[in-house]
Amino acid sequence: MAVMFCVGTGRCGTTFLSEVAGREPEVAASHERLRRAATFHLYCKWNGLQVDPEGFLVDREAAVREDLREHRVSFESSALLSHSIAELHARFDARFVMLVRRPDHTVASFAVRGWFLQPIARSDARLPPTLRDAEEPRHFFGRNLPHGAEFDRWSALTQIGKLAWFWTARNRAIVEQLRHLPASHRCIVRLEDLDADRYRELARFGGWSSTVTDEAFAQLRGTKPNAGPNPPRLPATWTSEEAAQFEAEVGPLASALGYEHRVERLVQGVDPRLPHVPSSLEAPDVWGRLTGG
Repeated sequence: MAVMFCVGTGRCGTTFLSEVAGREPEVAASHERLRRAATFHLYCKWNGLQVDPEGFLVDREAAVREDLREHRVSFESSALLSHSIAELHARFDARFVMLVRRPDHTVASFAVRGWFLQPIARSDARLPPTLRDAEEPRHFFGRNLPHGAEFDRWSALTQIGKLAWFWTARNRAIVEQLRHLPASHRCIVRLEDLDADRYRELARFGGWSSTVTDEAFAQLRGTKPNAGPNPPRLPATWTSEEAAQFEAEVGPLASALGYEHRVERLVQGVDPRLPHVPSSLEAPDVWGRLTGG
């Protein structure tokens, strides 16, 4: 029996990975289940609110137990669990895959969905904001915001700049949590590297033997699950101010993860993956670059 979770920023391939894993006879796969509890725990963890996580864990434990009644592996793919890694690892001895997507496409996908267009009701940025009556709780609790003076700087950014900050903040928080886990229980995968062979490698990491054919994998990838009806706001449409803010916010972490972040180059259509950065799940130098160790 094994338990694995996939985390990330959102808009990074978590739906796709859950759908592929859902075709495996050994795997009970799900995507973003028990959302209210997950987003509330995410909000508490990000804002440093001391809460007892048992309510969050007990429902998820029941779901995992049900998964394992008829399957060898319980696999949940959910960006909403991205700040709950320590608790989930302690409860289930779970393995984690951090799925990361090129920052320009992630930001573009969030932008077209209207993230961070409305002003935040907040008079004291030293304190976590409160939920307004008209807000959708899952969206409110599930989106990271800066603290203190950083919030004032963030508020002055364009939507693209704010989203670029979010891409970095969420991914850095995941890395910081993962570095405390045993090496055998953590890995990073760039979505752009996730072909059929890499998926089979990831399946072995999670504890199952893949039966998904190359053809089935390619077919699923071609469907682009969870894609929205409107085209993303890609870099070619950004203003010079938006492009400069994007580069400043994502630059260091994008480079550490092996991504090109210069907008001029991205608009030219270059491969966003830097050639000197290996894509192997076993690349220890990735953790060295990300953690400074």
